[in-house]
Amino acid sequence: MIIKKLAAPLINEKLLQEAEHCYIASASISEAGFDFIRSRIPPKCKMDMVTGLDVPTSPQVLRRIWRNYQGRITLNIYTRNVFHANVYIFDLPFRKAVAFVGSGDFTLEGIKDREELFYKITDAKQIEELKSWFTGYFEFAEPLTEALIQEYELLYPSFKQREIASRQEKEEFVSLTTAGFSWEAIKFKNQFFKKEHYLTFANDRANLTTQEVVAQREEVRTKLVQLHDSIKEHVHKLKLFENADINCLVNSIDPPHYSNQKVRSLSISYGRGEAEFKKINQEIKLEDVVQFQLSIKSQSIEVSLFCGIGKGREDRAYLKDKMFEEEYRNQFFKLLTGLGSGYWIEVVGDKRKVESFLKPELLAEFIKADDWRYYAFSVATKYSPGDPAISSDNISKTMMQEFDKLVLLYRLFLKA
Repeated sequence: MIIKKLAAPLINEKLLQEAEHCYIASASISEAGFDFIRSRIPPKCKMDMVTGLDVPTSPQVLRRIWRNYQGRITLNIYTRNVFHANVYIFDLPFRKAVAFVGSGDFTLEGIKDREELFYKITDAKQIEELKSWFTGYFEFAEPLTEALIQEYELLYPSFKQREIASRQEKEEFVSLTTAGFSWEAIKFKNQFFKKEHYLTFANDRANLTTQEVVAQREEVRTKLVQLHDSIKEHVHKLKLFENADINCLVNSIDPPHYSNQKVRSLSISYGRGEAEFKKINQEIKLEDVVQFQLSIKSQSIEVSLFCGIGKGREDRAYLKDKMFEEEYRNQFFKLLTGLGSGYWIEVVGDKRKVESFLKPELLAEFIKADDWRYYAFSVATKYSPGDPAISSDNISKTMMQEFDKLVLLYRLFLKA
């Protein structure tokens, strides 16, 4: 029997509720996927698992299993080759069993959210064959240890960063080629930014340093400065300030200044002023804290509260700590979800619409995964090319309105 969503039979047929022993082989494990099954099986049900870590698996879930479930849950790591199998076997009462073989890994996305395919098996002989297959990998895999987890924690961020970058590139590719996007359908006559300004950041130009491309970037930078001049008075009234060095008002147009050697956007940043920085720490700079960003990318104009990789340590640690306080948590939730549709929050490469959070506690758990050392953090919205809101007549007003909406959330974010 073909199954599209594994979660359906696991819950509807009460397979987890009746399970006496689980055997799970998977390419990847997430905390949410682990909790989906662990929270639904009986306390006495044992779990034997094997994974390969070839697809990034959260170190947190490995550590949880190691610390909290020894004796009940055994997880081994297969290291002899790439391990990409996904098999779920459940022993049931009265010597019955059921198994599922398919594409979905041991994550919530693999179990219920993504488009996966599973085949349900109930034949006793076939299930015994699957168990023999599972045992072969399980017994030749390495046992989970504290030392293994510690070493993996050091490598995981680079694995995850590559995964995030790959997904973002795919999203841009899909948007340009298969999602109905067409430059020809956009009327640029009254637009502040023209087609050539967006194309400056296209993938085939992002790493170039030819005279033509550099001139295009210079033109975009000039347009951003013009936009800044039209809104700076209003922005200053909100006690937000740009970089004091006029030469650094817009970020660099040179590919070598970026870790991936590509200029994929140009931005102006706003935040605390110099006087405020001096009260906090003489060494802190605008780029080191949470800030407003007004950016142009290959297909959009974005306004965000943003902090890049390795930035915003104090502000982001403060936000995570405050998520444990009910009053603050509720206030942050109210302001974030109050932004309405069209806004998203991104934590550890996971971008979610603000309206998708139904409870403050769910938002708090999402934010607690943030790690300033390895991942960017943002709350943002975007405008597509041709949108009347970013026409020559309206773009200044639109940007000021966006700053007005985000500033309360920004102030709540700040540690000092």
